[in-house]
Amino acid sequence: MEKPDKVILLRTTGTEVALSADASKLPRRIKILNWGDNPNCHGKRVNVGPLFAKCLAAETYPYRKVALDFEHNTFPGTAAYKESHEPRPVAGFGTVEAVEGDGVYLTMSSWTPEGEKMAVNFADVSAGAVTDKDGNLVAVASVALCRAGAVEGMDFVEAPLSGGVSSALGGIINDDKQERKRAMDYKALLLKTLGLGEDATDDDIRAALEKIKETMESQEAAMACDPEKEKAALSAAVKDAVAEAVKPIAEKVAALSAAADAHEKADLVAAAAREGKVVALGADALAKLTVEELEGVIAKTPATVPLSAMTPATVRESVARETSDELRKIALNCGVDPDALKNL
Repeated sequence: MEKPDKVILLRTTGTEVALSADASKLPRRIKILNWGDNPNCHGKRVNVGPLFAKCLAAETYPYRKVALDFEHNTFPGTAAYKESHEPRPVAGFGTVEAVEGDGVYLTMSSWTPEGEKMAVNFADVSAGAVTDKDGNLVAVASVALCRAGAVEGMDFVEAPLSGGVSSALGGIINDDKQERKRAMDYKALLLKTLGLGEDATDDDIRAALEKIKETMESQEAAMACDPEKEKAALSAAVKDAVAEAVKPIAEKVAALSAAADAHEKADLVAAAAREGKVVALGADALAKLTVEELEGVIAKTPATVPLSAMTPATVRESVARETSDELRKIALNCGVDPDALKNL
């Protein structure tokens, strides 16, 4: 079962609400929370920042329009809610907006007859602030007219809110946590760089940075007194910058050169094979040799593979045959043995 969202009910300190018995003078825009931390007598952290602005802009934000009620009488878990019943009266309705660097406002779209009549009896405005576990505001579930914005029984409640804030805005809240985690990682990196422990305070960090600043200023002053050192330092800095700039180009040239060498080596091995030479080297061994070294190996390798067949393409068959009478006569007249003509 999903755990109910936790809500802090509090008034905004340092603000005044002009509530009048004259309906035409009732405010159309009411500030309900300050930007940044909102101190309250309950000691709960309520911080209004970029996270609330992101949540408010999300399509899944569940509280586009909220009621301005009396003493949070529409909010489950409060004393006023338990003491009242439906239909519970409200003073009006409005939309919540965030002004970065300023605060959160309720812009009234309408006042009810009860609100126009009863508003003068209330002095403060209290917001139902829904926060994450770190006290960052993620939604405003309700706004109430109240006589005192932090009375007993109106400080901290858990209730199954309509719309399910945690589930509706879970993605945005989790993304914000990841961003803050990365920010904390930067601090850890800074502490490690400065040689400070995890328990280092802001004053410790400031002192370490001041010490580094003093050291750098001292070095700069010493270099200013010695032009040669300053020139050498500048030359070294330029050299390092150039080396870093040409590093990607050098890597590409090296890769192209290696590919060209591999192709040339393959051509040399193929040419050796055509000459009857067997280059008995594996791929790793070939990669370690330069082109010149491979040429030397091939030059010393004897040709061991015949380049032509040892057996003639055609072999003349010896066929014994009989000699005709006419040939025998010719052979006898010429003084040749007729039997010798059988193998011709």
